[in-house]
Amino acid sequence: MAKQDGTKNASKPALQVIVLGSGGGPQEQNVTAFLVRSVRSGWGRGSIVALDAGVHLSAITRILEETQPAGLGTHIPLPHILESGPFAGMEIHSTSASTNAAYVTRHLIDAYLITHPHLDHISGFVINTAGLPGARPKRIVGLPSTISAFKTHIFNNVIWPNLSDENNGAGLVTYTRLVEGGSPALGDGDGKGYLEVSDDLAVKVFSVSHGHCMERHAHRGSSASSRFGSVDVSAHASPRGPQGSIAPSGPSPFLRSSAAGHQSAGQERESVCVYDSSAYFIRDAISGREVLMFGDVEPDSVSLSPRNLGVWQEAAPRIANGNLAAIFIECSYDDSQTDDRLYGHLTPRYIVQEMKALAAEVESVRQTPAKLEPNKKRKRELEESGRRTNRIIARSGGDDAPVSPKSMRPHRNSGSASAPSENGLDTPHISTPTAEISLRDFEPSASPPLTPRHTSNPLKGLKVVIIHVKESFADDESPRDTILSELLEHEKEAQLGCEFIVSKSGQSLVF
Repeated sequence: MAKQDGTKNASKPALQVIVLGSGGGPQEQNVTAFLVRSVRSGWGRGSIVALDAGVHLSAITRILEETQPAGLGTHIPLPHILESGPFAGMEIHSTSASTNAAYVTRHLIDAYLITHPHLDHISGFVINTAGLPGARPKRIVGLPSTISAFKTHIFNNVIWPNLSDENNGAGLVTYTRLVEGGSPALGDGDGKGYLEVSDDLAVKVFSVSHGHCMERHAHRGSSASSRFGSVDVSAHASPRGPQGSIAPSGPSPFLRSSAAGHQSAGQERESVCVYDSSAYFIRDAISGREVLMFGDVEPDSVSLSPRNLGVWQEAAPRIANGNLAAIFIECSYDDSQTDDRLYGHLTPRYIVQEMKALAAEVESVRQTPAKLEPNKKRKRELEESGRRTNRIIARSGGDDAPVSPKSMRPHRNSGSASAPSENGLDTPHISTPTAEISLRDFEPSASPPLTPRHTSNPLKGLKVVIIHVKESFADDESPRDTILSELLEHEKEAQLGCEFIVSKSGQSLVF
C-alpha cells in the first residue's frame, strides 16, 4: 500500500466521488451508482472504483455528452484532455461520448463495490458487463451474502448468463468476498483491516440492516459453493464479533434470521428474516482521507437487527482526527412517511437521530483522555529510586543482574519465604515499592471530565450527502427539496454542525 502522508496532503483534495445515480426509483435512469477515485492516481487504468451500479454506462455517457466541448475532431484536435465536468483531466480519444464512456468502463473501472444485490443497485453492471468485455475480469466486491445472491439469483443461467469465473462460467466477472469489519491480516496502522481495491484506494465493510422480509417463512439458507478462480478474503475471521457477523466459510444468506435460540436438528421454524446491506469505508491510501458510503439502511430504533451503532463507533475516531470527510447515506422519503411504510429506509427525522448517535460517539472519543504518562521529573525520581533499591539488594548479596525501575526481580531463596498468593504462586517483588507510587505521578495530557460534556456542533466539518431519494411524481415541491428543508429544520434543534447535501446525478464531489 502506498505510504501515507496525511500531514503534507491534509489540505489537498484526496478523493473524488462522481454521482451517476442519486435516486431510489422508480425512475430507472437515476438509481444508485457512484464512481470513486483517488485524485492523486489521475485517470490511469483501474484507477476508478464503482460503488453500486444500478445505472452505469448510460449515466457516464450522459455526463460526457454534457461536458465534451463542441468541435472535437475539427476545431479541437484529438486526443483531448477534458477541461471541465466530473471527468476533467481525463484524456478522450473519440468525438463520440458513447465511445469514450465505453473506454471508461472497460479500462478505468476494475472493481465494483456492491452494498446489496437489489436490482436498483446492480442492474447497470449486470447489463453492461457482457457487452463490454475487457482484458481482465470485472471484480464484484462485497460481503459473502451479496456474492451468494449474485451466484444463486443473477448469474445462474436463468435470470442472466453465468458471466463469473465460478461453476464453469464465462469468466468475465470474478468475486471478492470481504471480511466484515476488515481482515486483521491486512494493512497496518490506521489502514489495518482495509483491502486494496485499486492502487490508491482501500476499503473496509460493515453489514447493516435494510429491513425485514415481508413474508414469514422457514429461514432460507444457501448451500456451500465453489470458489475456484475468485478471491475469498472472508477466509480470515472477522474482528467485529457476533453482532452482524458473517460466517467465514461458505456464503452467508442474504436474508438474516432474527429469531433467537437454537433449532433442533432437522427442524425448521418460522422466523422473520432481515435483509443485509452494507456500509463501506473507502480510504485514500496516500492521505488517509476517507468517505463512508451506505447502501440502503434503516434506523436502529426500528430495526429487528440494529447494527448502525457499530458503524458509528468505527467512524467516530476518524471524524475526531479529521480523516473522515463525508458520509453518503440514504434518505428515501420525507417525514410524512410512517414507520410501518419505511420498508427498510430512512427519513429526515431518522437521519438526524442516527447523526445524534454518531455525534455522541464522536464526543466520547474527543473526551477520552490521552494515555497517562509519568511527567519527566517524576520519571527521573522513579528511575533513581529503582537504582537505589537495586544497590541495596546488591549489597545484601542478592542477584546483581541489571534491573530497571519497571522490571521485576525474582525471589531469593531464604529462610523467610514470602507467603504464596491466592493462586498458589509466589508474587514477585517490584523493584520500585508500590508505596512510593501515587496517582500524582501521572499527568494526563487531557483531563477527563467528571460527566460527559455535550458540545455544540460536534460534527462540524463533516458533510452528510443524501442519496437514494425516491421520486413522488407530485406537482408540488420536489422530494429532494422537501427532504433538505426538513433536515435543516431538525438541525436547528440538534445543532450537530454537519453540512447536509442532497446529491444529484452528474454531480462531482471532492474531499
